[in-house]
Amino acid sequence: MPQKRSKQWTTLQLAKAMARLAEEKLAEKIVLLDVGQAIQVADYFVIAEGKNKRHLNVIAEFVASQLKKEGIYRIGGSGLVDENWVLLDFGPVVLHVFSPKGRAFYDLENLWGDCKRLRWQAPVRKSKPAEAPDA
Repeated sequence: MPQKRSKQWTTLQLAKAMARLAEEKLAEKIVLLDVGQAIQVADYFVIAEGKNKRHLNVIAEFVASQLKKEGIYRIGGSGLVDENWVLLDFGPVVLHVFSPKGRAFYDLENLWGDCKRLRWQAPVRKSKPAEAPDA
């Protein structure tokens, strides 16, 4: 079966897409780190949190399957058997999905604390509060 050609995405666009896909499956506390200056193996880490082992797997499988539809394939990572951490390696972008316990233990945000955190979604705009009726 011929492989679908992926559209030309920058690594930043790929990282943001991965964060949005994880959010679609209700991943929490999603962080996008620019690790390109700190390590040689990746440009970005997408770090997300799931509630339990099943939720971690759902998030990871969804991200992988949606990117595969775009012709983007993971090149490695962990199996979906760990209850605290699932890693999907897409080359320049690595997705880390942690349980709360695993995230606290590995603490990648602190380990890579010198790396810049990037905005991956538009800020939520607060609506103006309704004016109080005249008394």
